[in-house]
Amino acid sequence: MRTRNTLWGILALVAVLGLSSFLPGPKEEIQKAFRRSPETRANAITSIMKNRLDLTETQVEKAYQINLKYAQKLQPFVGGSERPVAISDEATKINEERKKELLAILTPVQREQADQIRKQWISRLETILERLKQNDFKN
Repeated sequence: MRTRNTLWGILALVAVLGLSSFLPGPKEEIQKAFRRSPETRANAITSIMKNRLDLTETQVEKAYQINLKYAQKLQPFVGGSERPVAISDEATKINEERKKELLAILTPVQREQADQIRKQWISRLETILERLKQNDFKN
């Protein structure tokens, strides 16, 4: 189960980065988002969590601290000006640790919501990848 989740996480990251290459202008914006400071990335992730999972203020603060800690740990894997985000076993392990810590601060209802959101994203990525496959990965 853990391997499956890790593979889906890697697939999602690869798909987002791969699909961004088909976009004319926003590609640079997506790449810039990955290169922002750990604080900016942690704030963006926490904001999304707050809105989608209806976090309390205490949860928001804890989530921000967790997201910041792991954004800093992942900083060496973030691409430079020309280099894309590096995907490695170590980065995957760091993300798994972050996920465990974040799940620990969520209520059971919020965990279920987070799981449903993850399933929706996986479904969307599967659809996109299938369309790309049918079109022989051409735009």
